Amino acid sequence: MKLEEIQVLWNEDKIINIADLGHESVNIPLIHDKYLKIYIDERVRLKGLEFELAKLIKLKANYYLGELGEEELNKLGWDQFLGRITKTQTTILNQYMEADNDIIEVKQRLILIQEKVNYLDSIIKMLNSRGFQIKNALDWLNYSNAKNR
Repeated sequence: MKLEEIQVLWNEDKIINIADLGHESVNIPLIHDKYLKIYIDERVRLKGLEFELAKLIKLKANYYLGELGEEELNKLGWDQFLGRITKTQTTILNQYMEADNDIIEVKQRLILIQEKVNYLDSIIKMLNSRGFQIKNALDWLNYSNAKNR
């Protein structure tokens, strides 16, 4: 699910109908469940992408160190790396790794999913306090009605 889609959903669900606080109170578990499921799906995606990145980093390190055979290179669709980096040249290896387009692409996807997870985490925290918000609104309405009598 895209971040924008989650934001649209939350823009609808975040509104508390002050005219029907009882219904709003009963809906808290349903809304919480909705976002918890999305949150769990995104966290699973995040973990999967973290594993993918770790494997890619190891594979790319082997690539830049010249440790991949021709068969493996053909399978990956990569050309032979023409430079020469030794295991002692970690600074140079790190520079190549940080500038590698495949690694950058996975890191960009990772950042996007992390932002979704953070956003969903804040929604769930807000939902955890929604009962208190509804109670405060109800108390305020009771106070206002008593004051106007």
